[in-house]
Amino acid sequence: MSDSVDLDEHPDSMLMRLRAISRAIAGPLDYDLVLENFAKEMQKILPHNHLDIVLLHGAGMQVCYEAGISTAWTDSAKTLRPTATSPIRDLLLGRVDKIVSADAQTDRRFLFLGADNQPIFDADLRSRIIVPLTIKGRIIGSLALSSHQIGQYTEEMCDRAQAAADLLAPYLFALEEGRRAREAAVAQAEAQGREEALRLGVQRLTEGIERERQRLAMDLHDQTLADLARLVRRLGRLRREVPPDLGELVTIETDLGRALDDLRSIVENMRPGVLQLFGFSDAVEAQLDRAVSARGRKPETSVRDLTGGAVDALPETVRTALFRIAQEAVTNAVKHADASQITVEISSAPSSIVVVIEDDGVGIDPQALSSSGGLDNIRTRARLISAHVEFGSTPGEGTRISVKLPVTPADGSQA
Repeated sequence: MSDSVDLDEHPDSMLMRLRAISRAIAGPLDYDLVLENFAKEMQKILPHNHLDIVLLHGAGMQVCYEAGISTAWTDSAKTLRPTATSPIRDLLLGRVDKIVSADAQTDRRFLFLGADNQPIFDADLRSRIIVPLTIKGRIIGSLALSSHQIGQYTEEMCDRAQAAADLLAPYLFALEEGRRAREAAVAQAEAQGREEALRLGVQRLTEGIERERQRLAMDLHDQTLADLARLVRRLGRLRREVPPDLGELVTIETDLGRALDDLRSIVENMRPGVLQLFGFSDAVEAQLDRAVSARGRKPETSVRDLTGGAVDALPETVRTALFRIAQEAVTNAVKHADASQITVEISSAPSSIVVVIEDDGVGIDPQALSSSGGLDNIRTRARLISAHVEFGSTPGEGTRISVKLPVTPADGSQA
């Protein structure tokens, strides 16, 4: 402790040490490097075996940085920890202006129920001195020095620790504000990117809906309405025949049934009736069956619901959007994959529902992953219900589309 006595008796020496600290921490933008340089100079002011900086992060949380011995306080990749369980919470909350302990392992201030104090014992920290880091009178964190030796620090040494803390605090504050500003800028840029992507997606989806409306109008005009008009003319001719041709009546009846089937198919595509009546998994299975029945080569299909019908507990708009995504995916698989097997699996986790559509077909061209209208529609529908969609495809090895929807664990409703 002779160095400490010399500093007390020679203020100029202390000033030189503080200047050395200022030079050591100036420049680096990395917390760990700043702390390493600071700790080296602090050894000349207050010898220690362990040094840590705590920074408050609002909402009752804090983060710790260490020099010397590394403990569980920082071994979780700078994970935020609650201030309420911090052994030095009284100082961080402004209840005391300093803490000096001869032996932290027996000091009751560090041993309250629920205290995050295990590192004190793991690192054999004994004597400790802790002072606040302040900016304009506001506590932003703390500086703590610890020794393996019992009784190394005394109240008289607090001024030196506080002088160093006062020098360090503005620099750390500037680093922290810079970090937050960078994170805010990145978050804003990402949000703007998501907003623009969603806007473009909605625009493409709207255009797709308009094209679909026009297609339906043409189907009705060119197919169903034309068939019905032809049947009306045939019935008119038949009405004038005495007696009416029964064979012609049978033909008209058959054609009328076919027209009704066509009309029913058009309406079904507009509003998924099976979904309303029987639920999500049955509706997906029905969609698969309809899509496959129109193909020459019919792949094996299966739909597995491992959730016990969790999708059907979702809000109607969300359930319908999920169905439209699955409908687009299975239709694409049937039309374009040339697959021998198509499977749909619905599973759940504590906070999500996952729908996976998978086939063993030819796969998707990598360029189509970013430019396909059908895939764009899937992405947009997923964004509109806050779902995350992933496309996995290797040419010649099939395609896997995964849609993950966040839900509230308690009742399965959308988060």
